[in-house]
Amino acid sequence: MIYVNDDFFSHEFFERSNEAFRSHPELGSCAGKRFAVCTEDPAYLLAVCLYLKANGGSFYPIFAPTPRLAAKRLATRAQCHVLLFEQGQPAMSLQQERDDDVAVLVQTSSGTTGEPKVITRSWSSIDEEVESYVAKFKKPNKMTPLIACPITHSYGLIAGVFVALKRGQSPVIINNINPKFLLKKLMTTPDHLLYSSPALIHSVVQLYPKGQQLNAVMTSGTVLPKAWFEALRAKAKHVFQQYGCSEAGCIAINSDTKAANHIGTPLGHLKVNAGIDTSRPGEIVVQKGDDIIFTKDLGYFDEQGQLIFVSRADDMINVSGLNVYPQDVENVVLEIAEISEAVVFKRSDPLSGERVCLQFVASNALEPSRIRKWCSTRLASYQLPVDIEQCTVIEKMANGKINRNALSQSKISIPAIG
Repeated sequence: MIYVNDDFFSHEFFERSNEAFRSHPELGSCAGKRFAVCTEDPAYLLAVCLYLKANGGSFYPIFAPTPRLAAKRLATRAQCHVLLFEQGQPAMSLQQERDDDVAVLVQTSSGTTGEPKVITRSWSSIDEEVESYVAKFKKPNKMTPLIACPITHSYGLIAGVFVALKRGQSPVIINNINPKFLLKKLMTTPDHLLYSSPALIHSVVQLYPKGQQLNAVMTSGTVLPKAWFEALRAKAKHVFQQYGCSEAGCIAINSDTKAANHIGTPLGHLKVNAGIDTSRPGEIVVQKGDDIIFTKDLGYFDEQGQLIFVSRADDMINVSGLNVYPQDVENVVLEIAEISEAVVFKRSDPLSGERVCLQFVASNALEPSRIRKWCSTRLASYQLPVDIEQCTVIEKMANGKINRNALSQSKISIPAIG
């Protein structure tokens, strides 16, 4: 049914798990109850998930390295009744009194623009998404999903595991983070489809043997920098991309990605509105039945009906009334050979309202003046970085995304450039 690294877990494993859960003090009467699970064991996590889904329970997966007290705070905040840790360990009762009228999957937003929100989606909503995903995206029907991302997030759990099971496939969940192990799995699985984060995908592309090609790669979560995307296109037979949000799940899929910001066409069960063209992007708004979801992302549809991502609305930088989109600046900075990573964000400015700030990682020390000179021949003056800071690593959250809001609030560690 599924693999975890090299270990196979059959239907019989899940049937035995269901038997054990039916006699479990808390799981045995799970209908209407909300269970948080924090475990290092993906097979156990998935077994609990599928059991709850089939028996009217709600499920909140918590990222495995989370400390116990932090997991308790998260589970309490998500109004869970019970917190489960590793199999065989005692459950923690959270004294939640109100039962769920409808069983749900509980997720949290990425938190890139503020405090993460608790988001609930009914299991029927998840089923509808999976049905629509499989109906639209048929290219991977005979590929083997290698899921090298946490299944505590919707991307790994729904698009990775649930979709694979719907197709009758046996997904391979990889939680062995050793790059050599992942490379071995990729090279010994010729029909692979890799689900992973942009940063790990980029590492795989750099490490993959010369003369060999990746079969298929799915990217999601954030638009790849132009240089990273071009390297991926040269290394992979198929480059797929999906776009979504916590409230709606997957919104669009691109089964032949030609540019990093081309995030696909919408799934059939959704109605999606966006801007008119590159000069007039608008917020991407999703309608699902009577529900309207405002994504806070800016984009537009091109003439072929392809949804083009421009920026997070909160990430856009307003410099004296002129809009600066971080990716435009990042792509230029990443053309400098020594620079391997770059993130552009905003800080308040008393004169212009907001100013462009840059943090970057490079193989050797680079003077800010060199970067500004490089950018000045490729960008408009209002797009030029004002605060420039070199660092050894750009901090990322557990889902691989960068919290630009936190960077905006951080102190400048070097003087601003005049």
